[in-house]
Amino acid sequence: MTAIAILAVGMTLIVATGGIDLSVGSLMALGGAAAGVLMVEAPELTSIPGIGLLLVLLVAILVAGIFGFVNGLLVGWLGIQPIIATLVLLIAGRGVAQLVTSGRLFTVESAPVIALGRGQFLGLSNQTWIMLAVIIVAAIILRTTVFARYVVAVGGNEKAAAGAGVPVRKVKFAVYTIMGCLAGLAAVLSIGINGAVDTANLGLGWEFAVISAVVVGGTALTGGRPKLAGTIGGVALLQLLAFSLASHNIPKEVAMLIQAAVIIAAVIVQLRKNR
Repeated sequence: MTAIAILAVGMTLIVATGGIDLSVGSLMALGGAAAGVLMVEAPELTSIPGIGLLLVLLVAILVAGIFGFVNGLLVGWLGIQPIIATLVLLIAGRGVAQLVTSGRLFTVESAPVIALGRGQFLGLSNQTWIMLAVIIVAAIILRTTVFARYVVAVGGNEKAAAGAGVPVRKVKFAVYTIMGCLAGLAAVLSIGINGAVDTANLGLGWEFAVISAVVVGGTALTGGRPKLAGTIGGVALLQLLAFSLASHNIPKEVAMLIQAAVIIAAVIVQLRKNR
């Protein structure tokens, strides 16, 4: 659940502003493509302990973050509806990633990257430590910063927030850029786990899992207060449900119906609470 949880943190901020990001999977593919090209073109650099991993992470996060900023530009500056703006990158982003890699699957030979995805520290996987770090930083930001208040204000009433002096455009730029950076991080983690860069499948369909976790966690799609703890609980619930159904050999079609029913039930519970 680690990569999904990391992405869900970013999605929680976006949904709290009243937005949505359908391009999460494509952002991962773009960040993964950049990391893959770097590892193929400069294997001597990416294999250096410490420095190699840092370079791969920086490139993936930077590239995905730039495209996340483009989403923020479309939504915040041009005023395009978030579902339309991010749908464009959902379609085009993966195409760009496959063009960059020529549609090839790269085998990862960088030991630091593999260790990041598969290694352990103090009895927990490296991924888990990274996930916990992202969650803790996000929790501190949401509890102690003015930025968090701006996010809530924009999601609650954008026009009123703008009238009160909240920099609405900058807030939107920020949340979509953060989403892009987290997608780049999640891409490197997934590459380390799989031992390969496959831009055709990296992050494919993950946006639905991420959005579902945020919805189940209680953050309203109409915007408002972000519920980070609920989001992490939603990720855990949906991932445990998926693995439980798979371990009991439940047909995929039936499993999807069960997961959909859980999401609907969660939304109904939220609606009743709001009333």
